[in-house]
Amino acid sequence: MKKFLQFISWPTVAGVLFAVILVQYQQINRLGEALLQQPAAPVTADEEGLPFSLAEAVDRAAPSVVSIHSTIRQQIQLPPPEEIPPMFRNLLQNIPAERSYNSLGSGVIVSDEGHVLTSLHVIEGAEDIEVRFGDLSSETFIGAARLIGSDPGTDLALLKIEATELPSPIPIGSSDAVRVGDTVLAIGFPSQELISQKSVSRGIVSALGIPQNGLPVVEYIQTDAAINYGNSGGALVNSNGELIGINSFIYSQSGGSDGIGFAVPINKAMVVVDQLIAYGEVTPGYLGVLTGEMLTRESSLNFFGRPDVTGLLIEQVNEESPAELAGIKAGDVMTSIDGVVITDVIGAIDQINRKAPGQMVDLGIYREGENLTIPVQLGTGTAQYRIPELPGN
Repeated sequence: MKKFLQFISWPTVAGVLFAVILVQYQQINRLGEALLQQPAAPVTADEEGLPFSLAEAVDRAAPSVVSIHSTIRQQIQLPPPEEIPPMFRNLLQNIPAERSYNSLGSGVIVSDEGHVLTSLHVIEGAEDIEVRFGDLSSETFIGAARLIGSDPGTDLALLKIEATELPSPIPIGSSDAVRVGDTVLAIGFPSQELISQKSVSRGIVSALGIPQNGLPVVEYIQTDAAINYGNSGGALVNSNGELIGINSFIYSQSGGSDGIGFAVPINKAMVVVDQLIAYGEVTPGYLGVLTGEMLTRESSLNFFGRPDVTGLLIEQVNEESPAELAGIKAGDVMTSIDGVVITDVIGAIDQINRKAPGQMVDLGIYREGENLTIPVQLGTGTAQYRIPELPGN
């Protein structure tokens, strides 16, 4: 090979290279002309596969989102006269004993019968509740609503409006299918100044399973979609326009949206809706035990001398509770509910809450090296939870 290269002179090499470059240039030039003659394909999706416009999702969901206007009367608590300095007593006598103010929030139509789901704090203490709905730029219906019931544990309330022509209920999605990073839309009425203007903001799911104040009652969906005053009770929908949450509250140091909003997952909310429609109140099943957080390898080793016991440690069994009547004991470990393995505290509480009082559940129990299945008939009450302390603490 080396000898062959020695016989090729530089002019020959240069000529060959020039010919190759010329041919490639001509091919590229013809390809460019062909591309210019072809019509450009429309760009319909971004890098995540989502459409640049989410107008179809908005069209599906927005008509079912309503504004809620309520009049709330509040008692004014004054200190006893003897505690008021004499110079101010006459002034305070002119202060009315109560004041009224108007509250604005949002709600979502969730049934053909006119049931509207909203946040409890939007209408709590209200004497008059008014619902308005229409298109994105104007409201075409104004009517009174009555309260069906509420659930302080989830901060949800269910209203009922009577109208001959209601918008269709919003499509219901599944909050169990939601993943961190999913695109979401918050739909509602963000301010008093724009009470007739429904608005939409876009964001993503920032986190899942967020408790409020550390209480394992609801696993909230966290989103950075802008949620402001008036959005409470409004819809959090996915990119298909399906309801996945009810906007509940925000974390803010400015009073406006700081990109940290929280919504009640719709799967949890619809359990509340079904119970409020059926009973007028939320009556979750009750077991009657005090539990802590999930056992870890370390806590399992400390409590039981082995690292592989998983589940919820039962620290206390309430007297005459369903659990005590069924034979559950303090020191037992609850490993499953109706065959579903327990993986977290909130999930276990939610499983019990979804059951009605009087229903039977089969509890998987680990006790002194044995795995048992104990049937329990649920009662009524409130779930209890506490972080367990390791021995010696």
